[in-house]
Amino acid sequence: MRKQISDLLGKEENKKIFSNFVSLFFLQGVSLLLPLITFPYLVRVLGIEKYGLVFFAQAFIAYFSTLTEYGFNLTGTREISLHKNDSNKLIKIYNSILGARLMLVSLGFVIMSIVVLSFEKFSIDWKLYFLTYGVVVGTALFPTWFFQGMEKMKFITILTVISKTIFTVLIFVLVKSSEDYLWVPSLYSIGNIFVGIISLIIINKQFDIPFRLQKANSVFQQLKNGWYVFISNVSINLYSATTTFVLGLVTNASMVGYYAIAVKMIKIIATLFAPLNQSVYPHIVQLTKKSPKEAASFVRKIMKYTIIISIGILLIGIFFTRPLFYLVFGHDVEHSILLFRLLSPLIIILPIASILFNIALLSFKMDTHFFKIYRTGAILNVILLGLLLFVVKLSTIGAGISLLICETTLTVYAGILLYKSGIYVFPFFMKNKIINHQ
Repeated sequence: MRKQISDLLGKEENKKIFSNFVSLFFLQGVSLLLPLITFPYLVRVLGIEKYGLVFFAQAFIAYFSTLTEYGFNLTGTREISLHKNDSNKLIKIYNSILGARLMLVSLGFVIMSIVVLSFEKFSIDWKLYFLTYGVVVGTALFPTWFFQGMEKMKFITILTVISKTIFTVLIFVLVKSSEDYLWVPSLYSIGNIFVGIISLIIINKQFDIPFRLQKANSVFQQLKNGWYVFISNVSINLYSATTTFVLGLVTNASMVGYYAIAVKMIKIIATLFAPLNQSVYPHIVQLTKKSPKEAASFVRKIMKYTIIISIGILLIGIFFTRPLFYLVFGHDVEHSILLFRLLSPLIIILPIASILFNIALLSFKMDTHFFKIYRTGAILNVILLGLLLFVVKLSTIGAGISLLICETTLTVYAGILLYKSGIYVFPFFMKNKIINHQ
């Protein structure tokens, strides 16, 4: 793959991208390895019910993470990438986005507090939700978008690896029984906040970018820039986090636990492809300005390898599901095995979707289509959840079917929109097409 990329890029650019890829691949490796250690441990020690409760809280707080992230991890990366050689512009963009995120954190905390303290379903475990909210604070403080835009992913790697390693060690030290479940969100939140604070110090010292309050119009301009991605992210939650959230409302923590195990395993596998996508994204943004045709050709190369590798992983996963699950989680996970097999096509679909949305659509500034696509997914998921959970009463199976249909529909929809815009990113079908995109 490296040789293929070298043919497209100049020597210096290739070195930078490959360096970023290695950093992010190492980060993703650690991000996969450490959860694979703590994930089964927590399932066994906390039990399916308590683990399901923790996962339900994470699904609820995910709404506020979406509010805080807003869309800056994509639009912020693009802005930083385009202006990384203009120090004054960088300072303005950085502080405007950071100010907007801190404002959204405060708004989210007020809303979360009202909901948790007003409904018994939440107030009975209010400590769990307040402790989990610390993750939102940490996410807001950690400017991943800045490091990606500057193509300095090594800082993300170092900080995240340190945080996750400490979190993993403390999980084994402090979580010994189901009664210790509150330590899980506590440690996760503390780790995220710590990394966020350290990253701000690094940006100040290494990049000479101080924290400065910006005018309100600069902050609102960044909110405007990220609006379509934010609306899209809200819609994503209506078919991802909402599925878990609604499942928790209509069933019980144990059912959520079984569902969580299957979904988390699928997502862990899908994130194998994230380092490559994140490392090439800033370059593709630059390439679209010079030659949209070359940018699309580059995306096709990434898509080709992604499809081939994901098919191989899917086949391995199908054949070894039961022994793997028994080894990792014990023998009380038959329902999770069933759900994993149901959702296994997502091992191919999710990486493809990531390329279409987070690279192709965004690089070609087709942000406005995000809302159209995800609105379709949100509406479809609400209809499917209502039908499968409340009418047919399929419980976790219904939730899985809904998730699979929605992800597939949105991926196909994104591919069609790109095709109609003259951006051909599928190597096996549109290899010799000519770009019509302006």
